[in-house]
Amino acid sequence: MNKNYVKILSFMQGASWAAVIIGAYLFFTLFYPFGLIMALIGAFFGASIGLFMVIFFEMASLKLEVYREKQKQTILLQKMLSAIQNSHKHQSDRDNHSSTH
Repeated sequence: MNKNYVKILSFMQGASWAAVIIGAYLFFTLFYPFGLIMALIGAFFGASIGLFMVIFFEMASLKLEVYREKQKQTILLQKMLSAIQNSHKHQSDRDNHSSTH
């Protein structure tokens, strides 16, 4: 299931970068008749929507990665806990066995 989320996030990140390029180009050409400075400002505003989406999907990707790492750590901690409990149980069994003799 996580692989589907990774694929979707990767696709959306690519689409966001495309929105940055298209938005910057469209706004640049739209404002170019008013001068180069206005065209550059327009390109920045045109790209800002796509840049916001890039940041949003990048943060979602990072959150998903943190979630997967926490799952791995939880599994390792559970294994460590069971190993400690087993060794403690075997130690107490040895102590009980040696005290009865």
